[in-house]
Amino acid sequence: MASNVKITGCTLETNSIVLSFSDALDLGTTGNGALNPENFTVYDPGVGLTGHTSLADLAGISGTPSNNGKTIQWTFTGSGFRPGDYVLVTVTEVADGSGGIIDSEDVSAQVPDPGPGRITRDVEDAITYPILTEEIGYRPSPVGMPSGGARGTSGGAPSSNLGMLAASTVSDVLGWKSNTADPKGFIGALTQSFNLTEFEGHVSSQWVPRTYAVQTDLGGGITGAQASLYTRAKEALDSSLPLLDGLYPLDPEADPEYVKALREMARSQMTEIVKELGTVGLPSILRINTYFDILVGQHDATVVFDPDQIKGTLGDLRDVYGIYFSGNQFSNSVEDEQDLTNFRVVSDYMTSLLQSWIANRKFFIVKPGNEAFFGTQLVLISRQFNVIAETVDEVRFALDSVFIGPAERQSLLLEFGGATAPPPMYLEDMLEEFVNFTTEGPRLLRDGGRISVSNNILPIANSLLNLVDASHAPANIADLPDGFRTARVQKSLDDLEDQLIALINLVGQVKQNIPTSEDRLAITGIANLSADGFVSMSLIGRNFDVSTAVTINSSVAVIVAPIDISFLSSEVIEISFDPTPLEDGPHDITVTKRDGQSATLTEAFTLDSGNITSTAIAAKHRPPRAQHKRPTRKFSVTVNDTTLPALPKAAQSRGAGQSMIARLHKLDHEQDHLFKIVKEHSSVLRQIAGSLQSIQESLDGQKAKKK
Repeated sequence: MASNVKITGCTLETNSIVLSFSDALDLGTTGNGALNPENFTVYDPGVGLTGHTSLADLAGISGTPSNNGKTIQWTFTGSGFRPGDYVLVTVTEVADGSGGIIDSEDVSAQVPDPGPGRITRDVEDAITYPILTEEIGYRPSPVGMPSGGARGTSGGAPSSNLGMLAASTVSDVLGWKSNTADPKGFIGALTQSFNLTEFEGHVSSQWVPRTYAVQTDLGGGITGAQASLYTRAKEALDSSLPLLDGLYPLDPEADPEYVKALREMARSQMTEIVKELGTVGLPSILRINTYFDILVGQHDATVVFDPDQIKGTLGDLRDVYGIYFSGNQFSNSVEDEQDLTNFRVVSDYMTSLLQSWIANRKFFIVKPGNEAFFGTQLVLISRQFNVIAETVDEVRFALDSVFIGPAERQSLLLEFGGATAPPPMYLEDMLEEFVNFTTEGPRLLRDGGRISVSNNILPIANSLLNLVDASHAPANIADLPDGFRTARVQKSLDDLEDQLIALINLVGQVKQNIPTSEDRLAITGIANLSADGFVSMSLIGRNFDVSTAVTINSSVAVIVAPIDISFLSSEVIEISFDPTPLEDGPHDITVTKRDGQSATLTEAFTLDSGNITSTAIAAKHRPPRAQHKRPTRKFSVTVNDTTLPALPKAAQSRGAGQSMIARLHKLDHEQDHLFKIVKEHSSVLRQIAGSLQSIQESLDGQKAKKK
């Protein structure tokens, strides 16, 4: 449950943070507790606290709550903030007193500066380095007339760059971003945008304005849920507009001006909904929800389908036209009935489209971790690569403005401290790494598809993220030019870091691991899960054999071996075990073959107060012979000619009896497997035995003749 608690204040000192909240918090020290420092981060690049450092990483951190639970004071003994610094504090996943969770809240404040330190530095930076200026040009007013009949700038001068105008026109017609290195994309866009038909010996072409034509350098476009919605919406619009144009008022007192205005308003709103659904790079949820509110008066999960009850523009049109169904005094003829029917068809088209939008709009929420359709996501990824390239140019521009030019950047060495830090690198070489990534990344993604994300794109992006994070305050920052430490340069590096994080979030929504080789051992899921004192389940996977051993790996480092293992096939093993040694929480299952191959199913099942659940249930599996499983045997052990009774089942899971019984069961199953092989090939073995007997008799006869 989301919390409505907000941060109401933040006070900083060099070694303390005081946060005030609108309501009381859960004052626990673990999990979502407000006294858990892992739920708070700080950002102050001036003292090296970059990448949103957790409070738990600060030396000597301790939290003290107020009596009412609305204020928390954090103090630490490590390196503190500098006077005058602006510090960003982020609160994440903190519980309030009523059980709600504060998803994420940011607050920033400035550390008091009793002297002129920070103010002096800012003023010195402002007067030492040039003020950044850039020429700005504005498009002409859409209601104005450009001079000379051509596109002009804000000053009204006609544009002389016909090449840019032509490229823009081609891009609009084909729905394709010009790229000389992508001839296939151009051919694909051309094919999708024109229909060619042969007519009386010549070829006739017809332009088809399809917004889901190829639109990016990566070849992405509208796919998945968006393509389905857009196709449905386009068909609904094409069918509805003729019916809308044919509607006529049954109410003789209907104002002709209102009649025309409502029809045109409905037409415009329906068209805008379809147009937005066809937007490349995900449509605006807010815009579509707003237009559905205007058109039919609703956008929530519960849709009103009755044409006599809908609101919005269509409801107003119905009331002004008098084309409602129930109790209509104006409907008299079959033609009037057809008029009512046409309105109902238009209404049904729009409410059905609204229902489809509600069912699919979750796919248009850009949120890390949500799986996205690959083709549509490529549009966003392509844009983000371009943003990163622009941001690198902005970093260079900021460096130029503080007199760190191209030649100096090539000789400015950044040294990073720490065992896991990047190797030393020249500043210009670091920026060139990002430029190379913006050209190499799209090629890797285009050629490798989904599997290139986790194997190429993400590792490089994470490496560059660590690099730019470390570049804020390198180990030799005191030796770098003063301009490098200015807020101007630091903020440009912050922006580059943020854009990399945005790219990682986007590509993380479409990543796919390389499929496991078919000849490798693997667990793909479990089935037939049951718990009655002992836990029983079927392991579903590949390349099991009779030598396969199974262990259950607990989160508290307890390894439990099953009491009973039944090898049914190379794809199914049945096990049962005593869950007593395991604590509550998720548990892994590992299978290991005699040749050393092993495979692990992480979080195969979860224990919670004696209840066992699993999210790894296999969708499909073959149950060979599982329905005819031989009952588990009870074994007795003979020592010094004395037969000991079989251990009780409860005792078989503990102490030395567990491993002994497990080994005996395993030997028994291997023996059964050999017996089955002998039985399956008994006829062949009998033939071989007969042949051997005939050979032996022949040899005996030859020996007798020689004697």
